[in-house]
Amino acid sequence: MQHPLQHAPLLLSRILNLKDVSPLVLLLDTPKQTAKYFLLEFVERNKEGSVHGLQIVYLSFETIAGSLDWIGCPSLQFVSCHGLSHQRIHEKVNSLLRADQRSLILIDSLADIPAVNLVEFITPLIRPSSTLVAISHLALSGFTVIPTQSYAPSAQTLLLYIATTIIKLLPRPEIDKDEENEAYSTFLLPLGSNSPQCRLEFLHRRKSGRAVQGNFNFDFTTHNLTFIPPSTASDSSESREQGDDALLKDLTTFNLGTTEKQRIARDKVELPYLSAQEGDMTGTAAGGAIVYQFETDDDYDEEDPYEDPF
Repeated sequence: MQHPLQHAPLLLSRILNLKDVSPLVLLLDTPKQTAKYFLLEFVERNKEGSVHGLQIVYLSFETIAGSLDWIGCPSLQFVSCHGLSHQRIHEKVNSLLRADQRSLILIDSLADIPAVNLVEFITPLIRPSSTLVAISHLALSGFTVIPTQSYAPSAQTLLLYIATTIIKLLPRPEIDKDEENEAYSTFLLPLGSNSPQCRLEFLHRRKSGRAVQGNFNFDFTTHNLTFIPPSTASDSSESREQGDDALLKDLTTFNLGTTEKQRIARDKVELPYLSAQEGDMTGTAAGGAIVYQFETDDDYDEEDPYEDPF
């Protein structure tokens, strides 16, 4: 059951400002759009003491020490997790936070944690009075993640299952699919990648089972979130085509979908039966004329009315 869309802007704002507790906020990003800007948005909105006694812990697997000094947040505790065991990381977090203290725990990447140890690593970090925000990198399009064990769920599947809030970051404007695939094949990022201005898809699961979802435009330079209204009827055909492409994905080894350039080229093709239906200056449809040429082998009987080729 879907919650009304008009509640999405208020709920996302409350989650960012830690007014609503969401135990696990999962940020999904790709090489073409990083989630680091949105991760730091949590720090920007809560560094001025809006939440009394809030402590912020930044668990770094990819971020260089000292690179976050420009934020100017005295309550931010930076923990470099490179080379540390999971138990050691938990001990460091417990030494920085009290059990009853409001806290915000940020993880810049979950890529280094194997799927079999993912739940064991995340569970001790989830507390009743804290919010855990973690980034998970999505695989490149066209590449398959090799599972660690047979029949075991992937790390992405586990994260999507246990997360209470899921936010997927997308570039704005959208990058052309052909340009994107060409850039990935040469390991070069397309133009417009990893911009402070991006699009995001928001999904929050309430305890009642209802889901609140919506799309937003996000600008880290101005810290503004703009709600994107649902698609209108004019966009229904495009969304339907995109849905068809999703259904055809991974069905065969062949690419059965269409790119945006292919859709535009297809719409420009003039079909002959459409031109035959066009009317003349009087508004009457002219139709198409039937032209039949007899061949020498045709056995045509002029007295048989059913032999009329027209």
